[in-house]
Amino acid sequence: MPPHSKSRRSPAHRRDCFQQLPVVNSASTITGPVKTKKTNALLVLDRVTIRGDEHTRLSRINWMWQRGEQWAVLGPNGSGKSLLALALCGKAPLQKGEIQYASSLAASAAAPESSIALLSPQIQRERMASESSFYQSRWHSGVTESHRTVAQFLSQASVEDRNPFEIGGHRGNPRQFHQDRRRLIRWLGIAPLLRRKLAALSNGEQRKVFLVHTLLSSPRLLILDDPFAGLDRATRTRLKTVIQRLMRRGLPVLLITSRPDELPAGTTHVLLIDHHRLIAQGTRSAMLNHPLARPLATTSSASSFSSASSKNSIGKTRPGTSLVELRHATIRIGNRRILTNITWTMRRSEHWAVIGPNGSGKTTLLSLIQGDHPQAYALDLRIFGTRPDTTQAFWRRRRQIGWLSPELHAHYPAAWSCLDVVCSGFFNSVGLYEPCTARQRAAARSWLRRFNLEREAKSAFGELSLGDQRLVLLARAAVRRPKLLILDEPGQGLDTAHRRTLLATVDHVVRQTAAHLVLVTHHPGELPGCINRVLQLKAGRIRNSLKRRPQPSPAATAKS
Repeated sequence: MPPHSKSRRSPAHRRDCFQQLPVVNSASTITGPVKTKKTNALLVLDRVTIRGDEHTRLSRINWMWQRGEQWAVLGPNGSGKSLLALALCGKAPLQKGEIQYASSLAASAAAPESSIALLSPQIQRERMASESSFYQSRWHSGVTESHRTVAQFLSQASVEDRNPFEIGGHRGNPRQFHQDRRRLIRWLGIAPLLRRKLAALSNGEQRKVFLVHTLLSSPRLLILDDPFAGLDRATRTRLKTVIQRLMRRGLPVLLITSRPDELPAGTTHVLLIDHHRLIAQGTRSAMLNHPLARPLATTSSASSFSSASSKNSIGKTRPGTSLVELRHATIRIGNRRILTNITWTMRRSEHWAVIGPNGSGKTTLLSLIQGDHPQAYALDLRIFGTRPDTTQAFWRRRRQIGWLSPELHAHYPAAWSCLDVVCSGFFNSVGLYEPCTARQRAAARSWLRRFNLEREAKSAFGELSLGDQRLVLLARAAVRRPKLLILDEPGQGLDTAHRRTLLATVDHVVRQTAAHLVLVTHHPGELPGCINRVLQLKAGRIRNSLKRRPQPSPAATAKS
């Protein structure tokens, strides 16, 4: 054990002076055990087994993190990556073995993991659920609830009061805190967000704010679980730069991802995890050539776009040919414009992708179509050829719309079974509060089967991995065979195999149900084959309306 270190042990753990640590220095699988001294280690996991739910555990992990190294954990959805992160933070119990923390890492003998900060999409969703009580609250600016501004959320009182490991009333140095705050705000470019309500931000904007909040707690080790999910290309590049700066300043960073292309240049070593087992570990270059890592590499198809004439997207529409018509729509929150003079038509046989930077108004546009935004009633908006001007009229239209969004994901109760989540799509409810027929439950099971999730039908929604939760919500959106399918970042958090399954299944839904698709994404090279129109937004305005030649459906394991 490193000198003056602290540890967490399972009840039956036996301590040794040396660890049998598998080491990989080439692209081959794990070599034989090597006895390694621990005196220079930040972290040592000695024959650790971590318990998740009753069906899940991460078994027999031997791993040593030496000073000067920067690690990543790479693996597909549901492989156990996030469970490892929770164990390092003391949020998941050890069934066997011991985690040892170096004294430079352990701020407290009672809780040596207290100086480790974890930021994940799950933590972001849980905190945002506490900021707003219903999933449409982002659009209801008049409903104040307890909404805080970003500046209030990033205040010293907020950061220190939200630290669950603080003992006593100790306050940090205010001068140092404000210096750090200014630097981090500049690094992540969030100064324009400071006066806005936290609950009103886009998913990607929230991610940047939560990262600043996490770093202001001055962690000695930072764990970032899927940090690039929901971010546009420019923000992903900026975040990589910030992570690089943190690494150069000496902060150990553990990055958890299913995308090898997301690894920062400073990452030196990689753990490969699959099926809740440590498959291999070693240098970055060796691990990226491992047979498990190669299928995770992103293979985006090149999309060919051409400019559409204004008549194709804005001009007059023949009666009966339009599904959605929006004319001269401007959306304001206070003095700030979210959308400006948007005129857009979606016709039959069209399938649209909506792209643009974080905060460009993509999700707001979708919220108008769904009737979630309170200003939708005052706009020149027609859905399926008629103008819904009452809540009841919007509700009737929503029966023909299936949707998936980050807001729905954040607010969907974790305790419902996966089968009930899918069945709730028949009623457009968040939770299942009406009885289902045998035919409806059979249809719900068939959709779970398409995603190889039928075995999870009785499992609680919150027990699934982030990627599998997203697939369950996609099944919920499709189960009613809607006329219009609205998917807001459906591939967020999915590994390559799951993304291909999702894209192929979306194409299948469109073919089999004659649904029309509107899809938001930050990865234009990862679109369903059916997409034949692209709407580009920037700063709340239409930047371009493009045609796209439909592509073959991506190869996938999804059943058709």
